[in-house]
Amino acid sequence: MAVLGFRGERIAWTQRTEGREKRESHSSMEGRRGLLFSLIIAACFYGNAAQRTALAQRFADIFLLVDISLSLADFQQTRTLLVRLVNQLNVRPSAHRFGLAQFGQEVKVEFLINAYKTKEETMATWEMLCKCAKATMADIVFLVDGSSSIGITNFQEVRQFLRNFIGGLDIGADKVRVGLAQYSDEPHQEFLLKDHMDKQSLLAEVDNLPYRTGNTATGKAMTFLRERYFTAEAGSRADQRVPQVAVVITDGDSADDVVVPAQLLRRHGVIVFGIGLGAANMTELQAITNRPHQRFLSSIDNYQALQRLTDNLLQTVCVSMEDQRLALAQRFADIFFLVDSSLSSADFQHTRTLLDRLVNQLNVGASAHRFGLAQFGQEVKVEFLLNAFKTKEETMAAFQRFRLYRVQANESRNLGNALQYASTNFFTSEAGSREDKSFRQFLVVVSGGDSDDAVFQASRLVKSEGVTVVGIGLGAATVNEMRVVATAPYIYQSTNIVPALKTLFETEEEVTNITGDCKTAKLADIVFIVDESGSIGTPNFQLVRTFLHKIVAGLDVSLNRVRVGIVMYNDRPTAQVYLNTFNDKNEILQFIKILPYHGGGTNTGAALKFAREKVFIKVKGSRKSLGIQQVAVVITDGESQDVVSQEAADLRRDGVTVYAVGIKDAKKTELVQMASYPSKKHVFIVDSFAKLKTLEQSLQKILCHNIFRQAITINTRRTGIKQGCVQTDEADIFFLIDHSGSIYPNDFYDIKKFITEFIHTFNIGPQHVRVGVAKYTDSPNLEFDLTAHSDVNSLEKAVKNIKQIGGGTNTGAALSFMGPNFDRATATRGHKVREYLVVITDGKSADKVKVPAERLRAQGVTIYAIGVKNADETELEEIAGSPEKTFFVNDFDALKPIKDDIITDICSQDVCKDVPGDLVFLIDSSGSINPPDFQKMKDFMKSVITKSVIRQNKVHIGVMQYSTIQRLEFPLNRYYDKGEMLKGIDDMQQIGGGTHTGGAISDVSQYFDELRGGRPDLRQKLILITDSESQDEVKGPAEALRNKGVMIYAFGVVNANTTQLLEISGSQDRTYAERDFDALKDLESEVAMELCDTEGECKTKEVADIIFLVDGSTSITRPKFRSMLKFMASMVNQNTVSEKLTRFGVILYSNDPTSMFTLNRYYSKREVLNAIAALKSPHGDTYTGKALEYSLQFFDAEHGGRAASRVPQILMVITDGDATDRNNLVAASEALRDNSIRVFSIGVEGANLTQLEIMAGGDKSRVFYVDNFDALETLYINISHVLCNNTKPACEKQKADLVILMDQSGSISPDDYTIMKIFATELVSSFKISEEFVRVGVAQFSSSPQKEFYLNQYYTEAEVNKHILDLTQLGGGTYIGKALDFIRDYFRASRGSRISAGISQNLVLITDGNSQDDVEDAADRLRALGIEVFAIGIGSVHDMQLLLITGTPERLLIVQNFGSLANIKQNVIDTICKTKPILDPSACSIDIVMGFDISQRTGAPGQLLVSGQTKLQTFLPEIVHYVSSLQGLCCTGHTPIKPNIAFRVVRQDGRTLYDFSLEGYNKDVVKKVMTLQMSEATYFNTALLHSFRHKLKAESNAVVKVLVIFSDGLDEDMMKLEQESELLRQSGVHALLTVALEGVHNASQLQMVEFGRGFGYKLPLSIGMQSIGSTILKQIETVADRECCNVMCKASVALGAPRGQR
Repeated sequence: MAVLGFRGERIAWTQRTEGREKRESHSSMEGRRGLLFSLIIAACFYGNAAQRTALAQRFADIFLLVDISLSLADFQQTRTLLVRLVNQLNVRPSAHRFGLAQFGQEVKVEFLINAYKTKEETMATWEMLCKCAKATMADIVFLVDGSSSIGITNFQEVRQFLRNFIGGLDIGADKVRVGLAQYSDEPHQEFLLKDHMDKQSLLAEVDNLPYRTGNTATGKAMTFLRERYFTAEAGSRADQRVPQVAVVITDGDSADDVVVPAQLLRRHGVIVFGIGLGAANMTELQAITNRPHQRFLSSIDNYQALQRLTDNLLQTVCVSMEDQRLALAQRFADIFFLVDSSLSSADFQHTRTLLDRLVNQLNVGASAHRFGLAQFGQEVKVEFLLNAFKTKEETMAAFQRFRLYRVQANESRNLGNALQYASTNFFTSEAGSREDKSFRQFLVVVSGGDSDDAVFQASRLVKSEGVTVVGIGLGAATVNEMRVVATAPYIYQSTNIVPALKTLFETEEEVTNITGDCKTAKLADIVFIVDESGSIGTPNFQLVRTFLHKIVAGLDVSLNRVRVGIVMYNDRPTAQVYLNTFNDKNEILQFIKILPYHGGGTNTGAALKFAREKVFIKVKGSRKSLGIQQVAVVITDGESQDVVSQEAADLRRDGVTVYAVGIKDAKKTELVQMASYPSKKHVFIVDSFAKLKTLEQSLQKILCHNIFRQAITINTRRTGIKQGCVQTDEADIFFLIDHSGSIYPNDFYDIKKFITEFIHTFNIGPQHVRVGVAKYTDSPNLEFDLTAHSDVNSLEKAVKNIKQIGGGTNTGAALSFMGPNFDRATATRGHKVREYLVVITDGKSADKVKVPAERLRAQGVTIYAIGVKNADETELEEIAGSPEKTFFVNDFDALKPIKDDIITDICSQDVCKDVPGDLVFLIDSSGSINPPDFQKMKDFMKSVITKSVIRQNKVHIGVMQYSTIQRLEFPLNRYYDKGEMLKGIDDMQQIGGGTHTGGAISDVSQYFDELRGGRPDLRQKLILITDSESQDEVKGPAEALRNKGVMIYAFGVVNANTTQLLEISGSQDRTYAERDFDALKDLESEVAMELCDTEGECKTKEVADIIFLVDGSTSITRPKFRSMLKFMASMVNQNTVSEKLTRFGVILYSNDPTSMFTLNRYYSKREVLNAIAALKSPHGDTYTGKALEYSLQFFDAEHGGRAASRVPQILMVITDGDATDRNNLVAASEALRDNSIRVFSIGVEGANLTQLEIMAGGDKSRVFYVDNFDALETLYINISHVLCNNTKPACEKQKADLVILMDQSGSISPDDYTIMKIFATELVSSFKISEEFVRVGVAQFSSSPQKEFYLNQYYTEAEVNKHILDLTQLGGGTYIGKALDFIRDYFRASRGSRISAGISQNLVLITDGNSQDDVEDAADRLRALGIEVFAIGIGSVHDMQLLLITGTPERLLIVQNFGSLANIKQNVIDTICKTKPILDPSACSIDIVMGFDISQRTGAPGQLLVSGQTKLQTFLPEIVHYVSSLQGLCCTGHTPIKPNIAFRVVRQDGRTLYDFSLEGYNKDVVKKVMTLQMSEATYFNTALLHSFRHKLKAESNAVVKVLVIFSDGLDEDMMKLEQESELLRQSGVHALLTVALEGVHNASQLQMVEFGRGFGYKLPLSIGMQSIGSTILKQIETVADRECCNVMCKASVALGAPRGQR
């Protein structure tokens, strides 16, 4: 007898090495098929040589024993093998015979060897058995359309289909039950689920199924199904966890509503399949069936095709049945009790009673709930493990035998030790844990008192393993300790909790609430890319389903909020769920439970590519074009069989943030290659599938926090970085870039983009920040020196023109080459400034780098080393000299986030140098923090201190640490020396204990008061760092502290609660949620810069002409004059000196005034400071009046004054005495004011206060007085803010239309409504209201919008403000979308809008709530009209929804409450006043590429491109000539713009036939194109669009890119073309225009692939239309206006535009 063993992929071939197992899995099944076939043949012919002579007469009895736990893919492959075997062998009773059985825990015989007489019977039975052999239990109800439209012949086809389908099911009372209902006008009960328990009677009933006829009422029939069939009375076994399935078969429209009945049926737990026949309404069927439709909905043309459908549908239904059975299978709990040995007798008896009652009331057994028991004192004593007993009786008896051991006197209660022991020993598979089957794990701790050892870290460890800890505190056990030990909210102080525990243990699926992080991350497109390869196996894939379910359940999923897609992959990827597949969260969660698993190989790279090209696209629901975050989460258990790095980089380049979750055998280096930078925030690894649940909370938290941070906070912080870097007045920066052959063109483009974005952050100029670039391969060369480019535009152009040559990598030689270049830098500038070198390389250097790098650093050059791909990290650190300045990334696309880190590090040194303030660190010192992590907090504080200017009149720092108690380490006024501070931090000892953050905030508040060392008149900030959720309330104490004016930065790591962090900081911008303490290191420079940000205060980057008018009279001694010079130097240092920003001049006076230097003399801070330092006092009397009169002329243009450009004019008078010519002060001061010159009066010692006020025009805010010259030196601190507000340039929008849209919903209190009205009037008062200048309109909204007044009703500030204050509040809901559509009417000429005149159009939305309707389409329509939309959100608004409305974070402002509105008034005004950038005509470049599709071509010899197309021959030259010049855009005047034009002709496969480069209009080129020889047809297919996408990407750097295709009709599937068109648009092409050639039957079809059109988009373009050249030109002008001027000014875009106007 020959025994053939065939086991699943996970068991077979155990001799394979570990390394080969995964790689071979995809082909091993195919190999085993052949091997098994060979073995069977060998068995048939087994014997010695003599026996082999009778081969033809020998046959075999072959019995196959199949493992029932095979994956679906392996099962299907096995079925194919068996069918092939039967087909190829001689099968009959007298020849080969077969039998079949399956085995799992039991053996199930399908048929014996003598069951069938013919090959055909055996084949048919195997086919049917194998299809549904694994799906042995379900309740299936068919709902059959019996309406008159079907006809008797077709109805017979339905009967046959039902017969074939049912024939493939395992029918029986405990197996598959089938019911059937027929419907027309009314539903009819044919037979219920309970009526037929055997296949024979069931098939007989189907054969006799009557044909009812009538109309089609599908909705009523589905209600009938739910109420009559899917009930226990009708035979449904839903209460026994049996899958419930309905199959609806129909051929027409329903006469009634189907949506609600179908929803109710699905919510009833029924999986609904649909079969649409002929003219069935597919939209209706989509509403009926489960999603995704490609799985649950089948469509066929006629009834005869039903039989062909049987096979696939049966397989799909059976797989869904089995997956649903697994999903519904009862999941029990593993419950371990850990009991305190020192419980009192009474408490022990209560605990025993609790245990007895629990076991009695629960289903306990080896396959049900399991219990374990241990007790603890000083050590742990295990009574029994989870797998000790198989029955409830055994478990109960063991509990009754349980006794506490005798506790010795003074024996400690070590709960911490016990928890540590529990995490290691109680919940392992060896101990009986079933976590690998998704069974919930519980540890019930019963304690009689607080622990003598620390419990914090041990309790966190247990919970991090996915164990839910229930805490029962008896006797002296405190609630505080139980809060630390237990998982909230399972904390009890009594044993009388059996009902609560029973409910907890029996709840199989924990309710997942949307976390605080995910409540703010309300907008994202998230695609899960899930490995389903054979190495995972069915049990483990169930754990993947559970993990996915938990993550998605915690997101705010809906079509208008977070959209979810799912891509499954093995050898090839498949989209199970697109981003627009589901619109109901519950339905996607139900589908995840039955996510199909197929097995196979692991091609992760192909899956990443598929996700980018087929899922993250507009037609599949991606909202990337709206600026909504695109996120991919890859989940894999092994190394990919294809390359992932390039595909991952392409996905990230497309703007997708990638997270990588690796399980078991996943390769970390590959995960890092896939994930976004930094990898430590985006890579998660667990060692088993069971441990996936430990990631649920952390992945969800980081995912959501990063979504919000990316959308809102990063942009805000990036703006802060740019503002901070303006204060980096002087620096020389060189980039040293590797351009060796290993760097691909796309990568080199990323390097250039990195440099371009870098330089835009700084004030570029010969006297400010200078930038040069050197590149190297085998040898270095200078691309351009620091002196080559004096402005940012020429510098950017030079960077874009850098060419890559290729070669080796000699980084050492390149570093040596840079030394002389930095020497020349000092020589050309004339003095030494801070010098930086940024090195970018992708490989290990062929020469040594350490010595040349050390020489450069010794020269004073700070080096940043960036390594990409194959760079050597040790070598990078040798180049940079420190880890802080070393960066390593896996691909060039990650350069962008690194840029912010380097810039922040450079600029943070300058930002804080003159910003005094108080800073207190409040540090969590609880027991949950490890000593190394506590040290990391200390290092973080020390780093911030090192970057701060610590002095008595500068920055003061204090430190407090806390746990359950608070300990002040040092107050703000103890140390003014960095060394003492750093020692104080080094000496800190960790406290240990709980986490009472609220109490700590309350306690630290006093140290900001003057009595305790604080300086309330200066900026005061608190940095709080915690790793845990606070055990007390934080919101109230934090609000109280913020109300004192203290700004709070909240840093949370590990288990910190982000909702609490936000309550503490009061702002997302000041909330940091990080994965671990290591993240603090990365934040040091960012925090240093943030701390110096003067939020709510005037920033220093302002424009002004400032002249110091300095008293040099005899009373001012030399030391006093030095104080005056120091004061002026400090004022200069507070500003950004440059030709375009702030200019300074100085006039000295005594008897006579003398100009020392004018406004146009010096344009750098250093020059101004040197000139001030060289001043000498003239001595004499104090003729201030004469000096004022004299100073007026120096504000003229010839002396550098810029009054004509509306630059603020400031005269700063510094005097110490009474004016000798006091009578002249009034006239001279008035003359200055009449010329819009603002006078700041600064008096010292004997200065006359009345005279100071006269000079300042009575404005006391501009009068400053100190009684001694020492105090003058620090007076600049008080003056800076006032000066800054006085140096704000006039609003750039001198003329504007401003509409205010105010929320009047019921959530706003009457007092807050009044505050909002006052804020609106103050906003109005900030503008020059008149018919000519700024016009104002106002509307309100709640459930409905309400007109108040249009732009042409009131033209004075008084009228506008009166009507605003008279507004009344109606209350109601919050429908912002409706209001935005309504407000468009305000921007019509008839309502006073001047949009057609090019006047700026502005809408300010003020709201306190989340919109109850969709806003994005309405906002898009508004912005498409060229309206700038600003949003002010108050309180807990939906930030990301408001971002959709504004379209950019720069126009979004959030405040915590209505009272804070006043603080942002100036910010709002500044934001509104910044006009959109208007480009120079030269800056608006346009590239036009033309292509041809003429597939109706004979291919005869001698044919030209235009042969057969007479109109193309006639009009092509005219079209090209027309588009070769645009006569000025609406924002650039009449200066013509000359586009570059190119042509390309492409083969059917996308290869290039003819190609012409982009260049200005050339008549000869057009002639060449017209005479191109063509021997083959050309086609409008995806290959053509793909070719043009790459041409434009490679060759065009224009602002506007347009593709024009002349076509005689589409030659490929429309959906594929639309997807390729979307990829073209995403690549940066702004418009695709199609021109229909002669012979096109449906020109409008071509429009389906178009995008970017504006004016006249409804009209298809065709070669024969009148003025075709002019029409195409208008289209291109519209695109250019939109892209260059950010406005539609030639013609309004029609609303509701289809694809052609995307």
